[in-house]
Amino acid sequence: MELSQGYIDEINFDGTMKIRNGPTIRINDPNAVFSAGFSAPFMVSDDKSPSVSSFSGFPMCVPRSANDTLCPLSQRPLTATGNPVRIFQAVDNLVMAPFLVGDFIMYRGFWSAAGQLVCFDVVAWNVQITTVGAPTYIRIEATLIGVYSDDTAGEVAETRYIGYTSDPSVTTSIQAIDLDPCTGEESFRSIGVAQNRIEGGGRNKWLLRMDGTQRLAYTREYRAVASNGVVETRNGILAGQYIAPILEWIQPELLEPGHEPLIHEFDAMTHLTQGVGPDADGNIWGPLSPFPQSGVTTFNISSCAPIAPPEPEVPGEAQTPTPRVLANIATATGVATALFARNDDTFTLRGLQDNPSPVFTTDTLTYAWTVVAAGSAGTQANLATFTPAADGKSIALKFATNAPTGAYLFQLAIASAGQNTTGTATYTVNLFTGPDTLTIEAVTWTSTQSGTISVTCRSNYRVDSKINMQVTYPGDRAVTTSPMAATPPGSGFWAFSARKVDRPGVVSCQSSLGGFVTRAGTTAKRDWKGMVKARLARE
Repeated sequence: MELSQGYIDEINFDGTMKIRNGPTIRINDPNAVFSAGFSAPFMVSDDKSPSVSSFSGFPMCVPRSANDTLCPLSQRPLTATGNPVRIFQAVDNLVMAPFLVGDFIMYRGFWSAAGQLVCFDVVAWNVQITTVGAPTYIRIEATLIGVYSDDTAGEVAETRYIGYTSDPSVTTSIQAIDLDPCTGEESFRSIGVAQNRIEGGGRNKWLLRMDGTQRLAYTREYRAVASNGVVETRNGILAGQYIAPILEWIQPELLEPGHEPLIHEFDAMTHLTQGVGPDADGNIWGPLSPFPQSGVTTFNISSCAPIAPPEPEVPGEAQTPTPRVLANIATATGVATALFARNDDTFTLRGLQDNPSPVFTTDTLTYAWTVVAAGSAGTQANLATFTPAADGKSIALKFATNAPTGAYLFQLAIASAGQNTTGTATYTVNLFTGPDTLTIEAVTWTSTQSGTISVTCRSNYRVDSKINMQVTYPGDRAVTTSPMAATPPGSGFWAFSARKVDRPGVVSCQSSLGGFVTRAGTTAKRDWKGMVKARLARE
């Protein structure tokens, strides 16, 4: 792999760029998102969390033609003398900006047999594209995890997540991406809220620092997400989030020389102890074996149900629709997990057909919605609104004021006229009154900036306007209650961060619905000097 930098001297519609006094480079872009496309076997570009961008993370591209609508020249304003503007607000937040001659880029890649450097990572350092409002773009620059050890002879390094954003008014939260070892299904676990750095030059930098004071579950990849939500752009990029692996794992180090070396700690790395789930062929990739640390119990993949790869379509064999249901409520859209709703909420269920068979492209599909009485707290009679859309693909719903609380099972049936088959799927909506259920996902405190606290809380209810979450954190001098921000809106996650805060004792979160949760804050940092003295006393 080669890492280098330089000015662009020439840009071609075939996707190549000539570096001044340097090589010809191109993007390893098999899906042709950033350029005309090119495919090499090693280290492809990331076209969901864009690895080709301006300094702020705003995605950039190599035009395929003079009038490329997905890489338009209108996204790069010029001065009166015809030179590119270097710092500017995006003309259109939803489409990429093209590279221009004179852009100074950092690039990483591999040499091809044709003598070109095929790159997976390109950042234009002298192009700063900012945004206002959604979507916001994020770029992760560094991820470093200080692996925890309870061995008092070891020093645990500080964990850091560092990056940049196109909008400095947006809050960035960090989440671990947990994987189900049998199915590969992803779930997000809050780690903390980054602090926006107030620095000259408008770098829009954010930073989350965490002291190693407790054992955590580590994952292979982490997600930075903007507080104003995730939006899919016209280029198919998921703006408002950035997913990246950990770039550096820092194992515990001896506090003083002369002692036995410390073991490397791998037992908390879930991608090593449990595996990463199935691949496209249904092969489940389990834990490392043999495991590089003694006394560690790893996941047994034989407990997983077998996953059969998709069977090839047999010509003439009838195909069955594969329904899937997503929910929208207030600012929450595309909710795949069970929804929580109240009597005064109007929400929508949306049906999708996931069977990729080409027979359905011209088929007539009929969508039908019902309430499954068995296993539901009530029936369709307990719905004040039960209004399918004209095409049946979605349905507007609202519970009656006297509807029994509990789980309601909604069924979507998709019937195929051409195949004479019907597929079904169910979706659970939980009607509740009273308080919502809260959890505190993360509390971090560091001594920087005269004390920096970050708190993330979660509600099982996603209507932000009715939650209005607040956090209370007693410090050394006073008890403070502050509002939290929905991060992102409609997710159920609420975040707060502040500077000049004493190390907290008990931290609590409370919603306007009466939900309340409390837990101990980061009451103490590791006393390294005390640990050394204690160990020497034992010896």
